[in-house]
Amino acid sequence: MRTVSGLLFGVAAALLIVAGAEWIETALYPLPTLDVADSATLAGVVTNMPLPAKLLIVSGWLLGAFGGGWLGLRVCDRRMVLWGVVGAVIAAGLANVLTLPHPVWMMVCAVVLPVFGGALAARVHRKPYPGEALLG
Repeated sequence: MRTVSGLLFGVAAALLIVAGAEWIETALYPLPTLDVADSATLAGVVTNMPLPAKLLIVSGWLLGAFGGGWLGLRVCDRRMVLWGVVGAVIAAGLANVLTLPHPVWMMVCAVVLPVFGGALAARVHRKPYPGEALLG
């Protein structure tokens, strides 16, 4: 039960962190009014997006995998949950870059940065002591 809870909480936290990073990116670099049904227009918007906006998006993938992976580990202390969270962040990032045309470096970051964030979460995580509160 703790494994499932850790996976659910970790994935939810990771996706919230990624969504938060994309919300900050949209607040700092607002999108023009556009027709979302026109894929050529969307491709042009992604292509003309400034570099700091793209960096905010990829940092969300890194931080999402780190935060969600750490929370999943904290809840159940199983590495399998950590890599499940990382897999969910990779899947979300790949869905993003395959739906809209992104630069090649962002496609690479969609896979590499969540793995790095997960490895960092595994490195930072420490096992709770017996009787210690999970999130205390």
